[in-house]
Amino acid sequence: MKGKWKDRIWNGLMLATVAAALIFTLTKGTPEQESAALPLAVASLPTPLPTAAPAPAEAYRQERAQTRQRDRDALLVLVQSENVSPETRALAESQLLETAKNDEIELAAEAALIARGYEDSLCAARQGNITVFLDKEISAGDAALLLDIVREASGLSPENIRLTGY
Repeated sequence: MKGKWKDRIWNGLMLATVAAALIFTLTKGTPEQESAALPLAVASLPTPLPTAAPAPAEAYRQERAQTRQRDRDALLVLVQSENVSPETRALAESQLLETAKNDEIELAAEAALIARGYEDSLCAARQGNITVFLDKEISAGDAALLLDIVREASGLSPENIRLTGY
């Protein structure tokens, strides 16, 4: 099971790298445009006051949102580009739809769990499955309740839902 997640992570990283390379290639200016660029003045900025670091679950949610937005942007470039094959465009459109569906499932499940008092729970949806990460030990009764909450919020069947600690 761990090997499957490892492969998914590597595949996601490779897709992100390819998308970033494509964006860089499409947005890179000609040598004449690069030499015509004006140098920017660097302004002195005041040092910001230290702020409290967000909770680990909230930091993960923020990082996830930023990463997903970068992925969406890269996929949109592929979808809108006239220089890609129809197969690549269709694959990018499919990936955009899957990303939106996963986002919806994760947000619905996390909102339901937060409403029930599990503020630090995290959800990761992939290919019709969802894994719920909990920051505390739970009893068998709580597990059944959480499974039902996630099933109701996500629309997934219980065999596609996994509860685990982090």
